[in-house]
Amino acid sequence: MTQFAVIFALALAVASVSAFSVPQPGFPDGRIINGYEAEKGEAPYIVSLQTTTGSHFCAGTLIDEVTILTAAHCLTKNQGQAVGGINNRSDQKNGQIRKFTSAQYVIHEKYSGGVGPNDIGLILLNEEDAFDLNAVARDGSNPVAAVSLPTKLFQGTGDGYLYGWGYDITGLLPMNLQKLDATVIGYKECKAALPSINSLAETNVCSHTPGKADGSCNGDSGGPLVLKSSTGQVEQIGIVSWGYTPCASTTLPSVYTSVPSFLSWIDENRKAK
Repeated sequence: MTQFAVIFALALAVASVSAFSVPQPGFPDGRIINGYEAEKGEAPYIVSLQTTTGSHFCAGTLIDEVTILTAAHCLTKNQGQAVGGINNRSDQKNGQIRKFTSAQYVIHEKYSGGVGPNDIGLILLNEEDAFDLNAVARDGSNPVAAVSLPTKLFQGTGDGYLYGWGYDITGLLPMNLQKLDATVIGYKECKAALPSINSLAETNVCSHTPGKADGSCNGDSGGPLVLKSSTGQVEQIGIVSWGYTPCASTTLPSVYTSVPSFLSWIDENRKAK
């Protein structure tokens, strides 16, 4: 992500020659190394956060027609646009495009601005810019939909999925939405697998496949980590937050903001009740 180029440059300077062998905590660079192309319409709740010129920089999810859930560290642009209902991130013709400015941001009051806890934020769209959740595509599907949020008691682990438009293993930025199978683990298991000095909090959730480079460091910042509930409903349990770089080689867990931990905050700050 371009807004974090300085952070990565500093990390590389401090680590010197060992930067490529010693993992460093940092924000996701947008790679989906072990992912594959998602089916069209598979994740109707994801939106591409773009500059006003159409350059993708983060992802978010619709939790209702006027509220976008994302990572706090993504909310640095003075203005931008959210594009929903697309598989191809440059599809301006078929996507729903909604403009926003920094005045519409809600950033968690305890977020420090760096790698660490409380990395959660909202974009509150104007009522006249609400996404049309009732639109129907030619195939009869709904190209734009709100994601379900879990309950406070939801303690989901297991097989989840991460979505984003991040760089692939070839180093190219794919046009079509990518999907990554992710094994979701709890706080204690994640803490044990990380270096002794880390920024993990109990309000984080992780994904990890031992010995394999995958996870949120390989997905788009602000994007959704979802899991199927016992009833088969897809629920968002995580927001891509931070991981260890270099993403292509680290096999450490990747870290997400735990959505169940912030349900009260989301409810208090969202626009549509």
